[in-house]
This record gives sequence, C-alpha cells and structure tokens, in this order.
Amino acid sequence: MTNTQPDVLSVPLPQNAHRWAEEFASQQDNPLKGKQVYLNTLAVYAVHSYLKWLNIETALNQGDSWHRGLRAIFDVADLVLPGVGKLECRPVLPGEAAIVLPPTMTQERIGYVAVQFSQQLDYVELLGFLPAREIAESPAILQITQLQSFDSLFEIIQMRSLLINLRQWLTGIFQPDWQPPELVFANNFRSSSTMTRPSTNSISRAKVINLESQVLLLMQLTPTDSEVFNICLRIYPGNDSIHLPPDLQLIVLDEAGNTGMEAQARSADDWMQLEFSCQHEEKFSVKIVLGETSLMEEFVV
Repeated sequence: MTNTQPDVLSVPLPQNAHRWAEEFASQQDNPLKGKQVYLNTLAVYAVHSYLKWLNIETALNQGDSWHRGLRAIFDVADLVLPGVGKLECRPVLPGEAAIVLPPTMTQERIGYVAVQFSQQLDYVELLGFLPAREIAESPAILQITQLQSFDSLFEIIQMRSLLINLRQWLTGIFQPDWQPPELVFANNFRSSSTMTRPSTNSISRAKVINLESQVLLLMQLTPTDSEVFNICLRIYPGNDSIHLPPDLQLIVLDEAGNTGMEAQARSADDWMQLEFSCQHEEKFSVKIVLGETSLMEEFVV
C-alpha cells in the first residue's frame, strides 16, 4: 500500500549547483527573472541529486530549464527522466502554502515535486510529490497539503518504465526487439510479399512473437495534424509459413484492461489487422493469444 503522507527529505546543494544557477541567472534581462531562474535551477538540481542517489536515471541537460532560450521566456523547472517523462521541480518559498503552476509547463508532466528552500540556500527540503493527473484546476494550483510521499513517484516510474513509449519512435528511439520491418521479414519471404507499405509520414517497426507457433507483429504509427495518432497492427505467419495458426487472436485493451477490439485468424488467413486511433498520453495494451500461451505488451502514446 502506498504511504500518502510525505516524508520531508533534506538534500544539500553543492557549489556546482550554485555555479549553474549563477550562470543561468546572469543571462536574464532583469533581477526578478534572474531570481526565478536561480531558484528553478537549484530546485531541478536538488531533485536530480536525490534521484541520482537512488540510481534513478535523469537527463539534467535535456529539460527546458537547461535550455537558454526557453528558460528566458518561460517559468520552467523541469527534469527529464528518460523513458518516463518530465518531472516539474517547483520552488517553495518560506510561508507559502500553495504554488501557482505556470500554464506553459502543465503539459506533458508526470507530476510535481515541491522544493522548500532554506534561508542560506545550502540545502533544500523535498516536501513531497503530486501526480499531474490530480491537478484539475485552471489556473493549476498545487496546495502543499495535497502532496504525497515519493512512493507515488516511484510507482509511476516503475509503471512507465514497463511501457513502450510510442512518442519516442518519432524521435528515432526504439526498443531493441522492435526492428525495421525489412530486417524482421527478411527471412520470411511469404510474409514480406504481403507486408503493408507505410505511408510517407508513418513509422513502422516489427518484432518476432514466439507462442506455440512463431508469428510476426507489425506496428505502424501515423501522426495526424492534431494530438491523435493512427495505429495499424498486423500479424503475419513466421518461419516461412503460408498461413496464420488457426484461432490466433489479436486483442487491443484500454488502460483499464477492457477489450476494445479483437480479431481471430481463420483457416487460410495469411495476415490479420486491427486499426484504431489514440490521443496523446493514452495507454493501451496489445495481447496475442494462441492456445494456452499469450503475450501482452503495454504502450503509451
């Protein structure tokens, strides 16, 4: 069970954290903006240090807060967790009971860490974490009393690390078992002859699925002009077989585990397909069943 009461964690601020903060602050147009950038930088560095101590991977220099142009324009204090998402690290000043979250950074965040500063700025206290899904107000306001323990953050990190993030495919980042289709189909001449050809703006990857018989799964991801992605799933026979195994099932489930659509191979089918659309941040699972064996993979768009 998750402990929802946060434990306050003290994190020291080393000299190199202050050097980054001083450098970034000196680039700003006025002292007020410089102070904002200074505190944001220290907050991000503190959370980075804490997660690094826990052997949780971070990418300190990949966030908007480490981008000279973006931090000059926006109030950003984000820390990138590769394969997981962005964590917003918001400074809390003495006496503050709530934080108004800038509207420019409420998108694509997995959640928020409240970072309380000491008067001497030699250490900070991490007050707790709040998942982004629990902020519904506009403008978004984070009450200090809403904060949860970091167990909630660790659960999200663990859950997301098991998900295949399809948005990463758009930037050329792929899981090792998802290969270019021409490589996967190279030794399956019958399947490659019926393989769907992707459109120019689509991204396709394929993998080998070993159940009672080997099959090949092809996923084609096509972004639209909006925050909607069209997805096409196809299964082909493997091992140079002519037809799919009879009664092979391809099932798509929503985030709650409910079946959204399914297809079942008939005798003499040489491929089968499901097509659907997903919005940004939507999660779904793909389940392939044959006899007593099955495989399921989870995705987020």
